[in-house]
Amino acid sequence: MKEVDANPTLIFDKIDAWLDGFFKLLPNIGVAIVVFVIFWFVSKLVAALIRRAAKNKDRPSLAEVGSTLLRWTIVIIGSMLAVTIVAPTLTPSDLIAGLGVSPVAISFAFKDILQNMLAGILILLRQPFEVGDQIV
Repeated sequence: MKEVDANPTLIFDKIDAWLDGFFKLLPNIGVAIVVFVIFWFVSKLVAALIRRAAKNKDRPSLAEVGSTLLRWTIVIIGSMLAVTIVAPTLTPSDLIAGLGVSPVAISFAFKDILQNMLAGILILLRQPFEVGDQIV
């Protein structure tokens, strides 16, 4: 049986290379965190503005749905930008292309859920019912 060469210097060299890479990326990580926090607060502000505008028109349910959808869209864009800052070789188009076939599988799996969500949004937009109406 051959003897295994246990050389701990290789392990320490690898850990040292990882730490060097981490410290080189530290400024980028800091900027990415700041950018993400800015997008987070902007999304909260936009959501609050949409809620206020829709509640002034007596549409609180539509305000909740619209503000939540727009808020999470802004947060996702901010997170993609933050990832791009940390890893400059990775672009948002690479992130979207990396999804590959999974959107097709997800759309088939959640087809009924997405249909019901879109139907609910259409009901909120058209407002065929009022609070207290009975559907027979």
